[in-house]
Amino acid sequence: MKSHYDTLDIHPDSSLAEIKKKFRALSLRFHPDLSKTKVSSNGEKFKQISAAYAVLSHKRDRKLYDLELEDLRKFGRKRGGTGNSGMGRTASGMAYRFQVLEGIFKPKNMVLGLGLGFFTVAAFKSLAGIENEESILQKNKRETGKKKLVEAWYNAKTKKWEQ
Repeated sequence: MKSHYDTLDIHPDSSLAEIKKKFRALSLRFHPDLSKTKVSSNGEKFKQISAAYAVLSHKRDRKLYDLELEDLRKFGRKRGGTGNSGMGRTASGMAYRFQVLEGIFKPKNMVLGLGLGFFTVAAFKSLAGIENEESILQKNKRETGKKKLVEAWYNAKTKKWEQ
């Protein structure tokens, strides 16, 4: 199956202006109502051209499509999706996984998530009456002001003090 780049006969590094120019030229050539040659395959070719342009003309969709294409080349996985929707528009493959995680790693989302998480834990602790955790030594020091002695005993067999 041909990629969208092959359908539009462009290089993957092409700019949006080049994609648009090539789409318009191919649209005029293969449009069922406007083409000079009345071939039955023109309609299908025009649908493929339109689908390719729909994916490649949007920056985000193109990025996802490129990730899917790279995934296909590396791992030999088949394309996801149905019909002419393109690879980047479905819920299968690596590109979808990146799409889901895309917003998580933005700094403002991370700060918001951490703040919300800490606030939720603090609210739950106050509602449930849970005190801050402190070690036994810290608690004893706070109560008496001194560290308590550690319990030890004498082992008669080894003739040593043990804890």
